Amino acid sequence: MTVNGVPEDLADLVHRAALATPPHVGDLANVRRRARARRRRRAAATAGGLVVLVALTGGAVPLLAGGRLARPATTAPAPASPVPAPPPPTIRPAEPAQRLMIAVDWTTWRLDGGKGPEVGLRGGGEVLPDGSVRRHRTPKDFSPGAALPDGRLVGLLYTDLMPGVRRTDGPNVEGLSIKLVVLGPDDAVEISREVRIKGQSIELLGADQRYAYLARDEGIVAHELTTGRERILLRSSAAGVDLIAAGQTSVGSDRLAEQRTDQPCRTDVRRLADGKRIARLTADGICMNGLRLSPDGRLVAVPYFLSNHGGQQRVAVYETGTGKLRVDQAIGTPRRVPVPGGVQGLAWADDTSLRVAWAELPAGARRVYSVEEVLKVVTVSVQ
Repeated sequence: MTVNGVPEDLADLVHRAALATPPHVGDLANVRRRARARRRRRAAATAGGLVVLVALTGGAVPLLAGGRLARPATTAPAPASPVPAPPPPTIRPAEPAQRLMIAVDWTTWRLDGGKGPEVGLRGGGEVLPDGSVRRHRTPKDFSPGAALPDGRLVGLLYTDLMPGVRRTDGPNVEGLSIKLVVLGPDDAVEISREVRIKGQSIELLGADQRYAYLARDEGIVAHELTTGRERILLRSSAAGVDLIAAGQTSVGSDRLAEQRTDQPCRTDVRRLADGKRIARLTADGICMNGLRLSPDGRLVAVPYFLSNHGGQQRVAVYETGTGKLRVDQAIGTPRRVPVPGGVQGLAWADDTSLRVAWAELPAGARRVYSVEEVLKVVTVSVQ
């Protein structure tokens, strides 16, 4: 879309972004719409409310000392060569409990009224413990949903099997494939299994070493990775809400955190065992992408931004059992530039330390930057 940038009302933008996420994701028109809504939520979090963006489619030779052998009686013994000290051991950063994945919108903006250079931020992948970024080779139209500690990636692969063929859209549409795909540590496909049930919705909420957790029409199910067998964990009827309709969901140790409204930023925490709501958390701002339960399920991180204060982006951490606020930390305030910047992802390093990825264009930028050039990782600690 190539339109001159027009400032829009920020609150209205976020409201429309939230409404753009429909409850049903089982047809062709809707399988991508949730991702677009999440991108709009990220764009709305940038200061200034500039949201009309242009999509980017687009060897040494050793010297040997030699000499004539002298008489032993007249030649002083050569000093013993010092034994070189062994190099210090390489200390590798501890492997985090959760892998930090980021996905930056590949968008650019042409400066000087469309006549200048393109500026933008692009890239994505996995932020390693040392701060470097690893790019993963994934299939086209692969939507990642979980990064496992053993190096595997789990996601859904959407495929239109009848491209160019006009047909009636909807949950019963013909020619739509939705596969659960597991990529190995080397990014090779290890599992590819059809999981679409015609006429029903599906969404991947998360995964662990044994199961992928899917939201289906009846509720949340555990899908065994090796066999494909499924069992119901929590029915929507037991929870009293449509579990697949949440805007964001995080599944953890007997905990389910979900957000249904962006403004106010409200998070409900439920027990997976019976669906009972045990906490309602409200952050004084507008929700952003990245809701994340801690590995032990005792804490939940809620990223949000303030519509005032220049659009400052923050992370609040709550106890899931009591709803008590433990930390509310400012991460940064994005510059007023047309290309989205700010919080790009977050993950728990352990049960009390959160890694937050932040990336934005530098002041005066006049080119496209890869996320590695501008990435920094902020740590949020819960005492």
